[in-house]
Amino acid sequence: MAVRVYLNHPTQGHREGVKAALGLLAAREDLASLLRGEQVLVKPNCVSSSRQLAATHAEALEAVLEFIAGYDPRRIILGEGSAEDTLKAFRNFGYLEVAERSGAEVLDLNRDRAVPVTIYDRQGRPRKVPVARTALESVRASVALPKTHDTVIVTAAVKNLAVGAIQRPHKWTIHQGYPAINLNIALLARRLLPHLAVVDGHVGMEGDGPVSGAPVAHRIALAGRDPLAIDAICAYLMGFEPTQVGYLVHTARLGLGEIDLAQIEVVGARLEGARRRYRPHRTYQGQLHWALPPELSGLLSP
Repeated sequence: MAVRVYLNHPTQGHREGVKAALGLLAAREDLASLLRGEQVLVKPNCVSSSRQLAATHAEALEAVLEFIAGYDPRRIILGEGSAEDTLKAFRNFGYLEVAERSGAEVLDLNRDRAVPVTIYDRQGRPRKVPVARTALESVRASVALPKTHDTVIVTAAVKNLAVGAIQRPHKWTIHQGYPAINLNIALLARRLLPHLAVVDGHVGMEGDGPVSGAPVAHRIALAGRDPLAIDAICAYLMGFEPTQVGYLVHTARLGLGEIDLAQIEVVGARLEGARRRYRPHRTYQGQLHWALPPELSGLLSP
């Protein structure tokens, strides 16, 4: 079966855009077998607890929660492990009200039971980081937004879970230079890849992301079952080539998804009509140097 990404453009709002993309997905693919009777973790992106532009919009999040609830899961958990204060972010961005209306439980992944997961430093030496057990044991839905990034060029659905599930303050352990961080995200994705990926790009972020960048009125929404394909299309729509993004290349090499645009069917809107060029982070040229040195290359194996 072809890998499909469902694209709504132009979106009429955060909620409306996400609902339309999810509707396209539901019309073509079976989600009941994924969600019914399961514990589902819905993971927004709250890298900041105070700047709304850097965080998943509550309206997009509520659209996803309502959609998932329609498939009668056993349990829905709205969970995040912010680099700042998770519950402060939830209060500031309206997530607590959204969770109450949707019947979702709220969980600070930073306070969840931890499972040690191996990553590597820049010399290829193993390091352990604590990862939230709930993220490992649930059906995972990533609700992200398109942002430029200060170390990995772009961030969307895959990184939102792979890094977001590492407990504070250990998230910074993966920052071992451009080659190692891209490798570590791919290795983490082997255990934390989303089962359902949603990107609300009604407004994205360009420039000094993932926190301090400027808004982009992009008016796109993406949904799909292959989060790598979602991120590849998202990167392309932001004006980048997926093969420029190291962790996408590595994760595809691990056999976890598709980033070849020729192998991805885009349903719902014309890809070229929705593309615009985001201004990259000022460290962009350095970020392109993510190729693995000998001490790291042997660690990337399916």
